[in-house]
Amino acid sequence: MVSSVPAESGSATRESGTSVFVSIVVPVYNAMPYLTDLLSSLDAQTLDTSLFEAIFVDDGSTDNGGQVLDEYAAGREHVTVIHQENSGWAGKPRNVGMDSANGEYIFFVDSDDWLGAETLTRMRDFALAHDSDVVAPRLVPAGGRKGGGSTFAQTVIDAPLEHMLKTLMPQKMIRAELLRANNIRFREDKVRLEDGMALVKAYCAAHRNSILGDYEYYYIRARSDGANISMAPIDPASYTASLAHIATTLMEDVPDSDYAKDLVAGLFSRKGLKVYRGQRFLKYREAKRKGWIQAHREFLAEFLPDDLHRFEGIRREKVVCILNSDHDGLIRLARLEANEERSPVLESVEAEARYLKFSARVPNYVSKPVSFVAEQRKTKEQQRISLHCSDSQGADEQLIAAKLPLDGAQGLLDLSILLADGRLKRIEFPHGVPETTHLGARVYRTANGYASVDARQLRAGTLQRVMNRVGKVFGRRSKL
Repeated sequence: MVSSVPAESGSATRESGTSVFVSIVVPVYNAMPYLTDLLSSLDAQTLDTSLFEAIFVDDGSTDNGGQVLDEYAAGREHVTVIHQENSGWAGKPRNVGMDSANGEYIFFVDSDDWLGAETLTRMRDFALAHDSDVVAPRLVPAGGRKGGGSTFAQTVIDAPLEHMLKTLMPQKMIRAELLRANNIRFREDKVRLEDGMALVKAYCAAHRNSILGDYEYYYIRARSDGANISMAPIDPASYTASLAHIATTLMEDVPDSDYAKDLVAGLFSRKGLKVYRGQRFLKYREAKRKGWIQAHREFLAEFLPDDLHRFEGIRREKVVCILNSDHDGLIRLARLEANEERSPVLESVEAEARYLKFSARVPNYVSKPVSFVAEQRKTKEQQRISLHCSDSQGADEQLIAAKLPLDGAQGLLDLSILLADGRLKRIEFPHGVPETTHLGARVYRTANGYASVDARQLRAGTLQRVMNRVGKVFGRRSKL
């Protein structure tokens, strides 16, 4: 079905009498060719089309996406396409799609992403079994996109607010009645975190928030053309105003004020303090750095005026600097973090009898290096080897050496440096260092640029060496 104006919200029952369980709402603006992956994934869904509908809101696309959608909708009763003038942001098309939705739930999907084939079936079964108001499916990063991670490591039927606040992106399935009863809508102006503002309101209103981590539900893509809204530059004042809007919701909607402040502190740690991390903060111009400090100082004064105890470690140090407008102190902390972000770098590999001898340059981390580690990729079993360290006095790095015994080595081994605080730092394999093979074990550069050892041919190589020795012995005996 195709419309040039938003359709009015209708009954949750189709003409056939079959109830629509979920309405998929997709804002679309110049999403080709990525849009075709989403359309293909909808056709591949195992859920019967009588149980879901897809509502595409074409927000004035200037590519051929609108035509592609019209052709896709033709002959598909469960697909609706709405064309409208460009609004400039995703909020309005999401609201228009919501207003046209007939489902018991509304699932917000972006036009450049796609779904696993069992996504709708699994989400429906879970929501019916647990009566969840909000279902957050596992996000799988694609095309270099960041997202997902530990938040979706496992299924959580009753996810606490502090867990839900770690995922503020819009890709959630939410009970339609909850959205309507609480007048939850997306901001339609060009403002960052407009999705987070709506979602946090929904999280607070829900009697049950759930996270699904048992399947690759939702593939979230980084576009190669860099056109993701999240990639656009951020203005400190307006972004922090959006953060303040979310903080206000938490302070007003969470009955326990102390818990609400903990939530705001966690939110600020993730969404505010991230701008002060290492190279990110150092790359900003001084005016922008000071813009962030001023905006965040005002935020902390409003929401967390006497709450330094809610932050720990380097986060607390950063908050102190922000409260004191200490630009130089934040620069110092950023440089410290930038050094901690660096990886050890492989210097050389040498074959030595039944060993591989590695040399690497290790930054002078706050926590000292204690071991060279070869971790079996499949079993995660670790072999820890003592290090020989050079004198690093006055330098920003030191040279370490370690000998990896090949006896007993199996499979693929990832090479790291273990620090005294328990962190493992993978060793980078620069292009200037040649790969080395010794006794069938190959030291190679992974696709991500790290050093690993492929020991899968080691047994065969060792056996051949033994056979060669045996052959030489028998050769000498025959001459006698």
